[in-house]
Amino acid sequence: MEDFFLDIAYKNKTVRFKVVNPDAPLSTLVDNLRHAIGEDGRLIFDFPSIDQTGAPLDYFFGKEDPDVHEIRVLRPRIGHEDQKLKDYNVRNGDLVYLVPDPIPG
Repeated sequence: MEDFFLDIAYKNKTVRFKVVNPDAPLSTLVDNLRHAIGEDGRLIFDFPSIDQTGAPLDYFFGKEDPDVHEIRVLRPRIGHEDQKLKDYNVRNGDLVYLVPDPIPG
């Protein structure tokens, strides 16, 4: 199996990540990213757990819709089904965004 890479953008930083299992649920991939450590031993991305208003944050992947140039959130679950990258037509080498999403309180 060939290596699978995604360019992941968050804030002003874009990092190329090797995805070990592209068939893993999106929630697993985001969770792994939350704990990803760079060569310097520090977390690659800083994931605040609360926003400026104190609301808890969840994170999702997003992908630009080329027709309208908006970032579409890739929901990790639809109904009872875990969603995967292929469900959103995300391919090797694609650019995806980390999108913080306040959890309604």
